[in-house]
Amino acid sequence: MNSTIVEILSPQPSSWYKKRTSTAARGGCSQHGTPPCHDAIVASVILADAGSENIQWAVCRRGLDELQGGQTGEHI
Repeated sequence: MNSTIVEILSPQPSSWYKKRTSTAARGGCSQHGTPPCHDAIVASVILADAGSENIQWAVCRRGLDELQGGQTGEHI
């Protein structure tokens, strides 16, 4: 998946995420899944990709750095 960052926000509450059962809504890192990522969430990110409505992710520092560098995961 090749995504573009639309907006980076401070960490949002679980109710902010569209999918209530997502890794992000459960407090984990969307970029790395949970487990294995147990790092603190540093941001909520709105992503866009071709063919999808905006995607809402929670990410740790490493996940945010990877997104900003152009790498994306598939744990949503």
